[in-house]
Amino acid sequence: MLKSARSWFLFLSQSLVLDFLLLCFCRFSNGLNLANLAVSSDILCNSWAAISELQSQIDPNHRSPLSSETVKIHEFEHKEYKIIAFVTPPVAKSYLQEESDLVPSSSSEASEFQFLCSETNPSFAINKAVISLFNSLHDKLSPLKQVVTSSKSIPHIIAGDCLGGSIASLFTLWLLRTLDSATTKPPLCITFGSPLIGDGGFQQAMSQYSTWSTCFLHAPQKDDCFPKLFHPSTMEQSLYKPFGTFLVCSESGGACFEDPKSIIELLAPRIPESAKIFNYKSIIKCLKRQLFCKNHSAFSVPDPDSFKAGITAQVAAIGLLQIQNMDVDALLRKIVMSEHDVIERKNQVFDPVEDLHDMKVYLANLEWYRKKCEDEGLCSGYYDSFKDKMALRDHRAVNFIKPLTIHWERMVEEAEERPQREGAPMRIRWLFAGTNYRRMVEPLHIAEYYKWDKRSYISQGRSKHFKLLEQWLDEHQKQPKNSVPNDSKMKKIMFSVTEDSCFWAHVEEARISCRLLNSGGSNSAEIENLVKFEKHVMGLLKNYAVSPDIFWESSSYMQWWREYEDILGKQVMGASHNSELGHFTKDRHYHLYKSGTLVFA
Repeated sequence: MLKSARSWFLFLSQSLVLDFLLLCFCRFSNGLNLANLAVSSDILCNSWAAISELQSQIDPNHRSPLSSETVKIHEFEHKEYKIIAFVTPPVAKSYLQEESDLVPSSSSEASEFQFLCSETNPSFAINKAVISLFNSLHDKLSPLKQVVTSSKSIPHIIAGDCLGGSIASLFTLWLLRTLDSATTKPPLCITFGSPLIGDGGFQQAMSQYSTWSTCFLHAPQKDDCFPKLFHPSTMEQSLYKPFGTFLVCSESGGACFEDPKSIIELLAPRIPESAKIFNYKSIIKCLKRQLFCKNHSAFSVPDPDSFKAGITAQVAAIGLLQIQNMDVDALLRKIVMSEHDVIERKNQVFDPVEDLHDMKVYLANLEWYRKKCEDEGLCSGYYDSFKDKMALRDHRAVNFIKPLTIHWERMVEEAEERPQREGAPMRIRWLFAGTNYRRMVEPLHIAEYYKWDKRSYISQGRSKHFKLLEQWLDEHQKQPKNSVPNDSKMKKIMFSVTEDSCFWAHVEEARISCRLLNSGGSNSAEIENLVKFEKHVMGLLKNYAVSPDIFWESSSYMQWWREYEDILGKQVMGASHNSELGHFTKDRHYHLYKSGTLVFA
C-alpha cells in the first residue's frame, strides 16, 4: 500500500511540474497555488540543492568584504527547467544591520530599476548593500540575462539564500523588465532566509503589476534572524516592506501568505533568534510530507466558511500559537483581515486577457454597424448616422461602445500605473488593438459630444485614455524602424478607418467657424482655423489616411465643404488664397481616391 502511495505521489509530482510549465505560459495564478506547486513538484527542493552545491564551494571561514568575486553564480539544468543559483559567503548579522540604509530610486545607484516608478508611485528605495553588490555584478549578469531571454521555451528558476536571495530577487526583476510575457515564460524567483530589500514604495510598485509580484516565492524559516533584520519592531522608523508570496516554514509545517501586513506579523521577532545559518533541506522535506499527508491542501483554504480555521491551522503549524504571553486572538484577527483583503483585491483585478474575446466581438459589431451604414446608401456614414440616431441600430451601437470604452479606460490606467520597460508604456500588441479601438470608437464619442451644440472637444471634452493612446502611438512610431516590428501589419489593420481619430471634431469646429464667418464677417482667428484644417485634410488624403466615407453626399464633411466653398466664393479668405483642397474636390478626384487609384503629384 505504501509503495503504491509513493508511486502515485511520484506521478503527481511529475504532473505538477507540467502544471508549472503551463503556468509559465500564463501567469502564476496566486501565491497559495504557487507554494503548493513549488513544494510538491520538487522545485523548492531542487532550488535548495543547487544553492547547497554552491555553498560547498565557499570557505565557511571567509571574512573578506563582499564583492563580485566572492559571489558564486551557476546554472543547473533539469529536464523541465533550469535553475540559476546565487550564493554569497556567510555574512554577519551585524554587517547587514550596519548596512540598513536605503538608496532612493532617484539615485544613480538605482538607475537599473527606475522603470518601476510611475505616476501613482513616483519613488521607492532599495537596500544600499544589496543594490551595491548587484551593480558590482553587472558584467556577470548581463550575459546571463541574454541567455535567459534567448531561452524562450525553457522556464528558469532564480534562487538564492540570505544575501544571495536578495541578488536573485533583483536579477529576476531585471529580467521581468526585459522579457515579453507574450513570447517568453516568466522566471520564478525562490529565496531562502533573505532579508527585506525595499521600502513601501518598492512593494507598491511590485503590487501594481500582479503578474510580476507572483513571480517571487520567499521561504524564510520562522526562527531565521536574517528575514527579520529590518522588521519594524527591530528598527526605529523602519521603512522596509515585504513583497511577493511568503512561505514561512518550520520543522512542523508552513504558513503561506501574500499580504504585506500578514507577513510582517509572521516575521515579528518573538523569541531571541540565533544568527546561525539554517539548512533548509530538512525543512523542505517536512513541508513535502505535510502536503502529502494532508491531501495536497496544506497551504490552501478551499472553503470560504473555514477561512479563519485554515489560517489558524497554518499559524499553528509554524508553532506561533504555543508562544507564551502572546495575544493569539489579536494576531489571528489581523492576519484574517489582511488575507481577506488580498482575496477582495484579486476579485477586483482587471484581466485584459479574460476580456479579450468579448472586446473583439464588440469591435466586430461596430465594424458591422459602420459597413451597414455605408451599404444602405444613407449618403452619410456611421459618424452622422450615430449622431442623428434615426435608426434602431444607432441606439444598439451604444451597447458596444460602452463596454469597449470601460475596458480601454482600465487598460490605459493600468498601463500608466504598472512598472514597464522604458519607452513602452503599453505592450505593442495592446497598442495596436488600442489604436484600432480609438480610431473606430472615438468618432462616435465626438458625434455624441457635438450633438448637444458643444464646442472644443479636443481641449475640453476628450477623454484622457484617448489622448494617451494617441501619445503612445506617436512615441512608438518615432522609434527606429528596425526595433518596431509589424508596422506594415498595423497599417493594414488601420486603413479601413480614418487615421486621425479626432478628424470629425476638426470637421465640427470647421463648420462652426464657417457659420461664424457667415454671420459676422471676416474674423482672422476663424479664417486661420479653416486654412489649417484644409491643409490637415490634404495631408491625410495624400497619405491615404482618411476613410472614403467622408465623401458621402450628406456627410458632415461634405456639408462643411459646401459651406466653405461658399466662403471661398465670397473671397472672405482673400483673393490670393489658392485652395488645393478646392481643386481636389471640384475636379472630383475623390472618386479616384475611393478606388485607391489616385496618384498625388
